Amino acid sequence: MLRHLEEAKRQLESYLPSQTKQHDHDAFWERTLIETRSRPLNEQLELMDYPIKQVKAYEVSYHGFDDTPIQGYYIIPTQFEGKLPCLIFFHGYAGHKNSVSHYMKWLIQGYAVFAVDCRGQGRTGDYSRYTSDEMGTWVTKGILDKEEYYYRKVFMDGVRAIDFVCSRTEIDQERIAVMGASMGGGITLAVAALDDRPKLAVADVPNLCDIPLAMKQKFEGSLTVVDQFLHRHPEYIEQVYTTLTYFDNLNNCERIKCRTRMTVGLKDLICPPMPIYGVYNRMHCPKSIEVFPFSGHDMGIIDHMDKTLAYVNEFL
Repeated sequence: MLRHLEEAKRQLESYLPSQTKQHDHDAFWERTLIETRSRPLNEQLELMDYPIKQVKAYEVSYHGFDDTPIQGYYIIPTQFEGKLPCLIFFHGYAGHKNSVSHYMKWLIQGYAVFAVDCRGQGRTGDYSRYTSDEMGTWVTKGILDKEEYYYRKVFMDGVRAIDFVCSRTEIDQERIAVMGASMGGGITLAVAALDDRPKLAVADVPNLCDIPLAMKQKFEGSLTVVDQFLHRHPEYIEQVYTTLTYFDNLNNCERIKCRTRMTVGLKDLICPPMPIYGVYNRMHCPKSIEVFPFSGHDMGIIDHMDKTLAYVNEFL
């Protein structure tokens, strides 16, 4: 059994897929970043009447890519002085930013936390209009056009989250981390690739990795809706795959410069291990990966959080 696991791991570690970048890939993202940063942030904060008096918790709204108000919790500890390191959290598909108390393990150590609801999810709306939106879920919104695709806006909303925390005088701008799991892990990798301000990225079982292979191997999760869309519209296969190249972390991961840790479950049916390794193996930044041989999409929850706490404390 151990030999089998070692062989599987060797195959994953040697997997180096070719990138699928279009000729205008980098220009597309540079133009998108310029467009995003040309708009005012219009941040608003409202102090919450929160029962745990050791923290200050704010409900926050800031303008995302197309002036959609992105909702979040900004939470700072009250018993620490000086500039605070900050953790920015992105949630999983169909999830939300969770409760303030969910982040207490970080706050008691002196970290500030900014947890956001992705557009169209949680308490955040979406001002965008999509010409292709028949499947009723986010992964196929605007999928026929890179300019209007859902994840273009989500990635830029994540960059704007960094803009927000950098606007706060109590935050140490040299100690910012981006973190998330599943879709949140995919957003984490994308934001770390498109913005050089994070010092640390923690991407657990990330999606949007080596998308063509992921679509072939996965049995559950959001990308299966893309399969359903293409089942209805086989005439759009090439067009859809071309759009997805711009949002595949495989094509942006070499831009990541900050220290990055990823996790992978070898029995994960939602974010299969080989696509994740395909991205990991192409990264040139300081990096590490935690492997959970008998875990699926649960990220090896038995000891996973303790390792994450230790990792962030060491490198942030």
